[in-house]
Amino acid sequence: MKLKISLAFVALYLISLVLTAPASMITRFIPADAGIQVGYVSGSIWNGKLSQVDYRNQFQLQRVTWQFDWLALLTLKLKADIKFNNGRKILNGTGAVAYGFSGLTLSDVNVDMKATEIIPYLKLPVPVTPSGKFTLVIENATQDLPYCSELDGYLVWHEARVKSPMGNIDFATPSVDLSCSEGNLVASLKQHSEQLTTNANILLLEGGAYQLQGNIIGREKLDPSILQALSWLGPKDESGATALNFKGRL
Repeated sequence: MKLKISLAFVALYLISLVLTAPASMITRFIPADAGIQVGYVSGSIWNGKLSQVDYRNQFQLQRVTWQFDWLALLTLKLKADIKFNNGRKILNGTGAVAYGFSGLTLSDVNVDMKATEIIPYLKLPVPVTPSGKFTLVIENATQDLPYCSELDGYLVWHEARVKSPMGNIDFATPSVDLSCSEGNLVASLKQHSEQLTTNANILLLEGGAYQLQGNIIGREKLDPSILQALSWLGPKDESGATALNFKGRL
């Protein structure tokens, strides 16, 4: 009888250690060469907060919180609801991350980002200044080789405008539907404004190879210098559209 009571106390003690494990334990599992730096950590490993997460001094998330979904354990999955906020008008997002026998999955992801936040990542021959806001929504996504086995999402650029030395472009509200095809990432772009109309399908293959096919139509309200630059892409068809057909590697 005493042995059973002792074992019960030991079991309760171990369970309490697991339930109250500090969130700072997570940092011990980050490889030293991963290029990831974290700020102040608080809370427990199951319900915690990070003041910030920095990746190679190139990308930063602030005020990161997570909370584990205990009910997901009934389906043999580890699942956490995650939020971050770099400022309401700069970058913020929510979503759920789960890991189980089918691999890593995302669901109910919603990210809003100010368009100017992408400037550091653009490698263009001409400097540009975008304006507006990006909204990324991922209903469901499942990781697989080379990229995914399932992806249902979209990206919208609200009030999309670009300023450049060649002139300004009003894109209106471009949208990109995101999906998977045989493990490859598929993005279908639709854009229409008084200045420009674009339709394109982009396929991202294993190893970063990509294929882009579609067409673009420049209209009279487009800046003349940009309209002339479109002619470099190739001849127009009867509808005034220029075919787009590119292949390369990211």
